[in-house]
Amino acid sequence: MPQSLFPRRRRYRTPALQSQEILLPFVIRLPGRTYPYYWHMPPTPSSRAEAYAYGRECAAHLLQWFKDNPAYVSQGLLSRIARDIDFSLTEQSGYWLGFFNHLERLISLSAQRMNVYAYTDHQHRMMDAQVERSLLERRVLKKSK
Repeated sequence: MPQSLFPRRRRYRTPALQSQEILLPFVIRLPGRTYPYYWHMPPTPSSRAEAYAYGRECAAHLLQWFKDNPAYVSQGLLSRIARDIDFSLTEQSGYWLGFFNHLERLISLSAQRMNVYAYTDHQHRMMDAQVERSLLERRVLKKSK
């Protein structure tokens, strides 16, 4: 597959979150919409293989975006992308299949290098501590009033 069919590869470090997301090759601004559209694909591809490859390339851009912007991980970008995909457009299914299958492969690779349950337990403890901190701060604020 010729590299020229793909969006230009890049880094995604810029000062503002919105200006970073819009640099992703599949994110655009649409007239009449106050927030970006997160799944803009080229017209129907010439082949299914081309659509899969383009989807994989978009997944690589998303992963590079996460790598370059670790402070914005867990802010719902992947859910915004999934929200904007029209899964009923069967002629474009190769794009999202390539995208999600590539993400699955890379998630699997990262999971191989860690104890998944230990990491999840750590995340649970961190979230519980944040909730507890928030409750304590509210109590202190109430007492000071």
